[in-house]
Amino acid sequence: MKYKNFINKATDGLLNDNFRQSFLVCVLSTILFFISIVASITHLIKDTDKTFGIIMTAVCVICLSTFLLTIFVNKRQNIWRRIFMGLMVVFFGYLCYDGGPDGFLHIWILLIPAFSFITFGLIEGFAVVIPVALAMVAFFWWPLADFRKYAAEQAAAQAGGTPVYIDGQVAVFSVNLRIRLTLIYFVSMMLGYFAELVRLIAAKRLRGYTENFKYASMHDSLTGLANQNFLAKFLDETYQNKTDKTTLGCLFVDVDSFKTVNDTYGHLFGNVVLVKIAEILSQEKEAFVCRWGGDEYVVCLRDISEEELLRIGERYRKAISECKFKDYPKFHITVSVGAVVLPVDETFNFDHVLDLADFANRTAKNNGKDNVTLANRN
Repeated sequence: MKYKNFINKATDGLLNDNFRQSFLVCVLSTILFFISIVASITHLIKDTDKTFGIIMTAVCVICLSTFLLTIFVNKRQNIWRRIFMGLMVVFFGYLCYDGGPDGFLHIWILLIPAFSFITFGLIEGFAVVIPVALAMVAFFWWPLADFRKYAAEQAAAQAGGTPVYIDGQVAVFSVNLRIRLTLIYFVSMMLGYFAELVRLIAAKRLRGYTENFKYASMHDSLTGLANQNFLAKFLDETYQNKTDKTTLGCLFVDVDSFKTVNDTYGHLFGNVVLVKIAEILSQEKEAFVCRWGGDEYVVCLRDISEEELLRIGERYRKAISECKFKDYPKFHITVSVGAVVLPVDETFNFDHVLDLADFANRTAKNNGKDNVTLANRN
């Protein structure tokens, strides 16, 4: 179970762009660190090419610094990535120039396309792979092929004459090897591009599904109003951000004789009525409107007085009683509204608020319906 939890957490993390990029930068910097440290030690100990050894030592320091900054410094992550991206271009461009006796280090250039696109994205990925591709073409083929570090020695060895040695190895960097490296690089570049493109498309669809799911979990499917889950979130935010003067006004709105509407006109028209009432309740900009269930609505307003809450409730009641429906011009609907205002303090309990508003609503119905009644808080 612990293994599965770890896999799930790792998967969730990799779906996050910032985490994924940081993770891949750490991986790439670690790989380059070990490559460069082995190369630097080899050249410094053998005393063959100290310049190359010093360069590889500098690459070690840069890779280690990038790794530590990515792990321990949360700010300016994009800056570290872009600096590292530029240094990678310079490093692999230098490898194209260096050549080496058998081109072994050029194999690591093939890491670039695989990591660049998924680490830096499509646009910045091209900013890495294209300069390296141009350096590879320029130093392998034209116009800088003769300026490679060991171009003359490798040409002599390739000609089949007396073996030419570099660092104790025969200086062979054949045409076939250069062709393979170049072709593999461009194939890797295309595969890396399409892999990132597919990932972006899949991520976009996943975000769409996630957003739709979040919306559905927080909203009523018929009216589009908030549901009880969203109301709970709203109340929690209200409580968390409360001050000494914070109050919460609540209107409990219940459609009068709604069963008769369904029985007489049908449930489809009943849905039309519910949607129309939802639209009227949503006209108050500062109001948080929730469909509590069936033909019941809850309207919450922060920092409001009882007088203002009653005025809003009366405005709602009047607008609903005056609304017309095209299919049934003579149809008339009313609502009963219960109202309560309570301070949001340490003793705040929305169940108590709702209970008072609901009781006031029942009082309104008992008083003949189609009216607004303020709850008695005593």
